[in-house]
Amino acid sequence: MKKALVVLAFIVVATFSWFSYLSLDADERDHVAAQVPLITVMEILHASDLQEGVKQAVAEGKFEAVDSWMAQAIEVGQAGNLSAEDMDYLASETAKDYVLFNAKRQLYNEAFEARYYSLEEVETLKEQYPEAKDLFSRTDALIEKRDAIIQQIAVAIAGKEQPDEAALKEAREQWLAQASK
Repeated sequence: MKKALVVLAFIVVATFSWFSYLSLDADERDHVAAQVPLITVMEILHASDLQEGVKQAVAEGKFEAVDSWMAQAIEVGQAGNLSAEDMDYLASETAKDYVLFNAKRQLYNEAFEARYYSLEEVETLKEQYPEAKDLFSRTDALIEKRDAIIQQIAVAIAGKEQPDEAALKEAREQWLAQASK
């Protein structure tokens, strides 16, 4: 009987110890989970509302509005439990420069697309947005392809390999009509 009581006491102590261990382990996991960020700096900087807001501010020349958007990004970072290092980056000029750089590239892409379809020049656009310098060769290639398509349309209209100016003009008009649809 004493052996059974000793075994029972051992089981009770072991069970109590096991549950205490699990409770402490859960508290530790909760503490670690509370420190894990809910969002990353890049997710904040690439949020569509932030990007659109900064892009609109740049387009309108309202650079003080960019500071307001960055302040909101910092609030999101605090609410998202970012580390002190991530918060320092989010509050830095580097992060601001990053969102400005991306906004200007997006503005270049949008303006290029409009000019591409309307057959307008893009050289002044390149001067306006040097941040998109790495895109210039691709946009030039697109313009060459567009012009080749217009040339093919003009050849089809003229019915000869070297279309005249009237055929080229009509080809451009067809391009513009198709682009406006």
